[in-house]
Amino acid sequence: MSTEKQTSNSVPFFDLTRQYARIESEILPVVTSVLSTQQFILGETVRRFEDQMASWWGLPHAVGVASGTDALILSLKAAGLKPGETVLVPSFTFYASASSIVLSGGIPLFTEVDPRTFNMTSKQLSEILSIRGERRDGFWYDHMTGSRISGIVVVHLYGQMADMSSISAFAKEEGLWIVEDACQAIGAEHYGKPPGCSSVAAAYSFFPTKNLGGGGDGGMIATLNDNIESHLRSLRVHGSLRRYYHDEIGYNSRLDAIQAAILGVKLAHLHSWNERRNELATTYSKELCNIPDILTPIVAEGGKHVWHQYTIRVLGKGMRDTLKGYLAQRGIGSEIYYPLPQHRQPAFAHLPPQNLPITDMLSSEVLSLPVFPELKDSEQTLVLSAIRDGMSKGG
Repeated sequence: MSTEKQTSNSVPFFDLTRQYARIESEILPVVTSVLSTQQFILGETVRRFEDQMASWWGLPHAVGVASGTDALILSLKAAGLKPGETVLVPSFTFYASASSIVLSGGIPLFTEVDPRTFNMTSKQLSEILSIRGERRDGFWYDHMTGSRISGIVVVHLYGQMADMSSISAFAKEEGLWIVEDACQAIGAEHYGKPPGCSSVAAAYSFFPTKNLGGGGDGGMIATLNDNIESHLRSLRVHGSLRRYYHDEIGYNSRLDAIQAAILGVKLAHLHSWNERRNELATTYSKELCNIPDILTPIVAEGGKHVWHQYTIRVLGKGMRDTLKGYLAQRGIGSEIYYPLPQHRQPAFAHLPPQNLPITDMLSSEVLSLPVFPELKDSEQTLVLSAIRDGMSKGG
């Protein structure tokens, strides 16, 4: 939720209470139903929601887990990541995209992203292999650490998929597996295909502020592969498919039945919510595209963007922070995703240093505007007016 000062003309960055007010009458009965059964862990409610999600994506398998971070960790383990192996991942992303690699026993090697789509491309993957990679015996190794490079975490940032056609072809040629971080991209497509079609698995988050958000933490993994699905179901329950018999060291990562019930109700609204986000994004782009020193986001060719965030770039040293401050003075919420890229995080300071100028530039320029489905047209008008005024005053 936004922490900006509220005034009579306040526009929140996000307001979950508006969504709940509209669907409260749908939510309460399903929550009460779960409470009456007292079956809170996995069970029929979770399985029913998994089937709903698989059908919604048009994929054969969906496995519910405890969070988006866990979805990444379990997907990486199911992909075959071994302790000490390296995984390519963008630095311009949320922390969990990289920390999940470490928590799975791996080492992140950070890549650049395209400055207009904010996503990695096969070009940047090729570049990092040329800088840090060394080919030996048919495998890639990081020449600075000696670690084998085994896979890629492709992040679909802000609600737009990366070019999976190009990236999956690159990965196949180089002998690398792919796990997709689709935590911000539920409903997104690339040439009609959702995440999970060109990879081992795609990880999703149901954090409350996501396009499809629960009443707490939750996550899901989509996959085409029968063996991967079975492995994921084992990993999420202590490495066990048969009670009290454990084939491997697993996790305790299960989607709660109450979350599944809430999410099942919300899923029926997701298409219209994403359409509303698209309407708001279209208006923003139309009204902001001619303002000097502002770059509006683009929709990549073949892409279906679901606008988890509408993120502009504000050019000029310090201009982004000045504009954010001006908006706050006007009672308008905005956020920075993300002010400190992953290759500069203290948690990864033990890794060899990397020079990623595009990522550093984006971290100093990006600003996300209110784009939640319940935002009123009149509120968006206030946002646009404040941006015009702020930029005319020099940010």
